[in-house]
Amino acid sequence: MGKHTSVSAVAVLDLHDLLLELNVVSAQQLRGAGIYREKLLDQRANAAPLQEQRASETLLLMLWQLAERHSTRPELGLIIGQHYNPAAHGVLASWLRHCRRAGEALAVFQRNIALMNPTERWTLSEGQSTLTLTVEFAADRAYPQIAVERSLSALLRWSAEMTGTTVTPLSGELMRPRPQQIEPFEQLFGRNLRFNASRNRLQLPRSFLDTPLSGANDYLRQMLQARALDTLQQVEHGNSLSRTVSQLIRQSLPDNLSLDHICAHLHMSRQTLYRQLKQEGTSYTELVNQRRQELAQTLIAQGLSMERVSEQLGFKDPSTFYRACRRWYGVLPSAAPRKE
Repeated sequence: MGKHTSVSAVAVLDLHDLLLELNVVSAQQLRGAGIYREKLLDQRANAAPLQEQRASETLLLMLWQLAERHSTRPELGLIIGQHYNPAAHGVLASWLRHCRRAGEALAVFQRNIALMNPTERWTLSEGQSTLTLTVEFAADRAYPQIAVERSLSALLRWSAEMTGTTVTPLSGELMRPRPQQIEPFEQLFGRNLRFNASRNRLQLPRSFLDTPLSGANDYLRQMLQARALDTLQQVEHGNSLSRTVSQLIRQSLPDNLSLDHICAHLHMSRQTLYRQLKQEGTSYTELVNQRRQELAQTLIAQGLSMERVSEQLGFKDPSTFYRACRRWYGVLPSAAPRKE
């Protein structure tokens, strides 16, 4: 997979819920893939705001691959992209909502797309009377075509929501084969649509850039910009393998915690994982202990029984948990420090 990246956690949660709502996948299929809704977000009192939380890109990629595998609807990406859920807006989407014009919002979006997904790339090209938008994912990712079409569809839906006007593309190009049912594609992207293209892109009127956004607030824009740029700095410094493994350990507890499970998520061998973690000055065992120790303090503070805490941490039996507590804190679990 190359570099290990994180994406907006609320975007992962939103896709997870949409796939269930649309009956594309079942809860059992998601659990079978090791994806648990309750572990996508950090609900602790001291956690970062939901809009700023991150999740492993591996989870997002798995959801898209499951969608492609189980759906028979070529237009699925279009349907998902047209879903507009303000509650699922991360810090970047919230910032865009308060830009003054569509051109400003597009420029902010292009420069800061890493807040949503660092491997998604947009190119904007202005002509005398046209604006061409091209989207792609990093070549070493295996995103299906429906994920790309979701991005194009979402851009049009967000534009309509933010400006109050619907823009119809002058033309469009998609890398997919021509579907049997072309109507959903033409309804969204216009009739001047070419399939089996070399790129995925839309061409809009250049005048779209000057369209004002309704409800924009300068004060909120400045506040959200500061929060977004701070989050972006953390993202750019936090895309390490150890961070990704730590996130996967938390998501795998208590039922699916195993080295093989983590390696399968990352598409790498044990030897490669060991070597790369060593280069970052840590190990799989150390990361598991850190995550368990951190979570233990939270669960104990919530008043859970020691047996229940042991189960939630993935220990085989309470006695193993007791020994771990003595190693971590030098005391029994009941006397361990609590993390509120």
